Amino acid sequence: MYIPKHYNGKDKQESIAFMKRFNFGTIITSIDNIPFATHLPFIIAERDNEIIISSHFSKANEHWKHIESNESLIIFSEPHAYISPKNYEKQENVPTWNYISVHAYGKA
Repeated sequence: MYIPKHYNGKDKQESIAFMKRFNFGTIITSIDNIPFATHLPFIIAERDNEIIISSHFSKANEHWKHIESNESLIIFSEPHAYISPKNYEKQENVPTWNYISVHAYGKA
């Protein structure tokens, strides 16, 4: 995901608070080089200065069989909104989309 430098948050506690507030995320891994995603509620904790993200897959969901052997990405997002150029003082501005998300990478 492209993130302009002035929007790239580096505050770990802010990221943890965001993930706890918007804890329904999407976990993505690759299975045989094909992206696979599952939407789950997550529990976020911090232990020994590490972020611990927990959840539970349904046994019927084959994704759980591949989690330990792959790097994972979990995306946490919040409500988002279209911003019209009419909201800006200058007419030369373009429309945009405001959103916040946290991308968490790691091994299960």
